[in-house]
Amino acid sequence: MTAAANALAGRAILITRSEEDCAEWAGEIERRGARPVLLPCISSEALDTPELRAALASALEQADWLVLTSRRGVESVAQLRAARDATRAADSATAAEAHPRGAQSALPRRTRVAVVGDATAAAARAAFGRVDLVGGGTAASLGVALAADPRLARGAQVVLALAANAGDTLERALARAGARCTRLDVYRTIPAPPAARKRTLSSLGAERVVLASPSAASGFVHQVDLDVPVAIYTIGPSTTAAARALGLAVTAEAREPSLEGILEAMQ
Repeated sequence: MTAAANALAGRAILITRSEEDCAEWAGEIERRGARPVLLPCISSEALDTPELRAALASALEQADWLVLTSRRGVESVAQLRAARDATRAADSATAAEAHPRGAQSALPRRTRVAVVGDATAAAARAAFGRVDLVGGGTAASLGVALAADPRLARGAQVVLALAANAGDTLERALARAGARCTRLDVYRTIPAPPAARKRTLSSLGAERVVLASPSAASGFVHQVDLDVPVAIYTIGPSTTAAARALGLAVTAEAREPSLEGILEAMQ
């Protein structure tokens, strides 16, 4: 076992992301010998307007790549496309026939699909019938993988379907590689509301807490009573600032905005 893995071995690490994103990080934490404790502190809400439907349809017609960073993003894109097609159908019966619930939403043939990790890949295959690149579980690692892919030609048109409050790490990485990015916010994350009775941290059995967004920091404070000391690790400056504003003592901040960066900060 490496020194880095040994530092995490047996540690209980609380993940506070959304339910689907918690699962993606839990596997890597287990692989490092630690024990993931899942407590989703944010939820997702789809965004849907006629303008967004039209913008997505137009962008995808020219897109070389569609990039997705969560299962929620996959679902939102599929729903937006189905809703636009339904409104353009001659009547509701034709629309229902053309787009039954759970059916695949066809993408233009030229458009490749890149996703952040295995769970998102499974959702994309179900929704669109294909996945062309799977990243390492974070937006940062996906950006590195896609930027290095020879199929991403300079000047490639890339559609990023993201959460409204997601950072720009992925967009910046692809822009440096020469891609022309169109970002569309297709859903947003919402902090868990204040609990009538908070759960005590001691009952969760976690020694370390991971906060990957300002929303997660708010949701964590709303849900958990810090009745025992805990080490808190954040994914970047905005999350650190939010956590401190909420009265949390941040132990360390990741140098890179990724799970890998957080785990390195724990060493």
